[in-house]
Amino acid sequence: MKYSLEIPPKDPIWRLQIYSNLADTLTFDTIWLSNHYYNRNIAVAATAMASVTKRARIGLGIMNPYLCHPVMMAQMAATLSEMAPSRVSIGIGAGDRNVLESLGVVQERPVEKVRWAVRTIREMLSEASRGGVPGLDFKAWGRIPIYIAAQGPRMLRLSAELGDGILINTSWLPNPKKPLNILRGVLDEVGRSRGNFLIELEALISVHEDSEKARKTVKPYVGVVVQGLSPEMALELGISGETIREIGALVRARMWLEMHKVVPDELVELFSIAGTPGYVRARLEDIAGIGLDGLVLGGPLGPTPRKAMILLNEIVREFSG
Repeated sequence: MKYSLEIPPKDPIWRLQIYSNLADTLTFDTIWLSNHYYNRNIAVAATAMASVTKRARIGLGIMNPYLCHPVMMAQMAATLSEMAPSRVSIGIGAGDRNVLESLGVVQERPVEKVRWAVRTIREMLSEASRGGVPGLDFKAWGRIPIYIAAQGPRMLRLSAELGDGILINTSWLPNPKKPLNILRGVLDEVGRSRGNFLIELEALISVHEDSEKARKTVKPYVGVVVQGLSPEMALELGISGETIREIGALVRARMWLEMHKVVPDELVELFSIAGTPGYVRARLEDIAGIGLDGLVLGGPLGPTPRKAMILLNEIVREFSG
C-alpha cells in the first residue's frame, strides 16, 4: 500500500516548494494538489513543485471539465511531464456543485461530463487523431494515469469502468468499506482486473500533540466537504439541512475563521482524522487494513504542515514497514 500527500496550493509558491521538496525526501508516493479557483493556479504551482522534486509523482487535481476543458488538462499534464518524466498524474471529478453555481456554472449531467472528459484527455495524449480532432503536437514523457474522484455510486461505477484509478472522497471515512464493495462489484461485472485499477482513499488529516489544535485546524476543510455532500449522504449520516446551509454560506463567503464556530466536533470526527500522533496512527492503521491500494493524506496535514509531514511519515513507516 502506498501513501501520498495532498497539499492545497493556498500558500506562497516558495512555501509550496519547501513542502514538496520535503515530501520528496520522505517516503510519500505522490504529491496531489487540490484545485480551487480561489487558491493558486495548480499548473503554475505544480511546475514550481516539480522543479524541486526528483522522485515523487505530481498529481494535478482534482480538476473538473466545467471550469477546465479536458484538452487543456491534457496539454497541462503533457507539458509538466517534460519537467517530471513519468511522474505526472491527472485527477478529474465533477467539481463542487455549490462552488460551480456561485460562479454561474450549472453542473449538468456530471457523470457523462466526466466520462467525456476522460476520453478526450486520452485521445489528446495518444499519438493517433480520433474523431477528427488532432492530438498534441508533442508527446508526453511517460504514461499519465487518470484518476477519477468519486463520491456517489454512479461516479464510483464510472471510475471502475474507465479510470486508471480512483480517489474516493473523504466523505466516505465513516464507512470506507461501502465504496470498496461497490467498486469490486463493478470490476467483476465489467471483467476488469484489480491489478489494472488503483483504489485510493483521500482522507483529511490534521496531526499535532495538542488534539484541540489539530481539530481546529481541520474544521474549514471539513466545512468544504460537508457543504458538498449529496442529500442522500447527508440524510444517511443524520446531518441537518440547516447545518449544511449555514456551513455552505461561510464557504461561499470564504469566512474560514468563522468555520470554527459552526463545524461541530462530531463532523470533524466523521470526515477527518484529527488529533494526536497516537490517535492518527490508530485510525490510519485501521483504514490500511480494509484493502485499499493507497491512502492520500489530505490537507491541512496539521497546524504546522512541515512538522506534520515528518510525523506522518514516521507514523506510516511504523505500521507499513
